[in-house]
Amino acid sequence: MTEIAEDEGVEAGQDSTTLLYDYFKHLTSLCILSLGGVLALVPNAKSLKPELIMGVLAVIGFAALLSFGGASEIVRARFLRRPIHKSVNSCRIIAPVLLSIGIGMFVYLFARTLHS
Repeated sequence: MTEIAEDEGVEAGQDSTTLLYDYFKHLTSLCILSLGGVLALVPNAKSLKPELIMGVLAVIGFAALLSFGGASEIVRARFLRRPIHKSVNSCRIIAPVLLSIGIGMFVYLFARTLHS
């Protein structure tokens, strides 16, 4: 196994599963903060259609569910001493993409209200 240098912010000897768990944990936090940010800014953007806001919340919420599910699968596998299910790799790829899309959607909608 290749060690990652300590100057890259990862402790020496830390395995890939632990790194992936931390990644999902931070991604879940970003999703929750993003959901809170969207909900905090929505009352100021009264010209936005509720369907559009619900779409943004659904995309970011789905990213949160995938990232939380990925972390949960890692914990389950470690606890039961079984291999991690291959769906975790899909969560690793799809969750940040959905978060990026959701934030992009919201920034676009919010910027559009500033021009109106």
